[in-house]
Amino acid sequence: MNKVYCLLPLTLLVVSCASTTPVEKTKIDYLDLSAKEQANLVDAYWTVTKRVEPQYPISAAKNNISGCVDLIVGIDQSGKARGYKVRSSYPEGLFDKNAAAALVKWQWQATEKNKGNTPILTSIQMDFMTSRNPTDAGYLENCPKRDVSKSLSS
Repeated sequence: MNKVYCLLPLTLLVVSCASTTPVEKTKIDYLDLSAKEQANLVDAYWTVTKRVEPQYPISAAKNNISGCVDLIVGIDQSGKARGYKVRSSYPEGLFDKNAAAALVKWQWQATEKNKGNTPILTSIQMDFMTSRNPTDAGYLENCPKRDVSKSLSS
């Protein structure tokens, strides 16, 4: 039987717990294709089979704010997102949670060339636009168009 021990200091509102249940951490060796100039190499390894579009934050929509989030994501051997890191975002922090919540639901399938299901790190930019052709100078400067149509095709 697994036991959980908790220490409750009387003078602090902090709870400290320890479990006797062993936690297994799996180390995955990723092929790093996260550099922007390597985005076109991703399609040699994985194809998106399920894409979930992020929800637009209500506050951003009401204020007509466009932006983007550039995420580095690990695609594991089963074709699932295994962790992410926000590389950059504009406006900073506004769209991060929504982009990450959608990205972790994506799924990929290994290509014929990737018979060993090689896990990779890649970057994905999610754009949040209030119009098809945003004219906001901040958006245009911070959210460059990237040709990733092959690596993100459904």
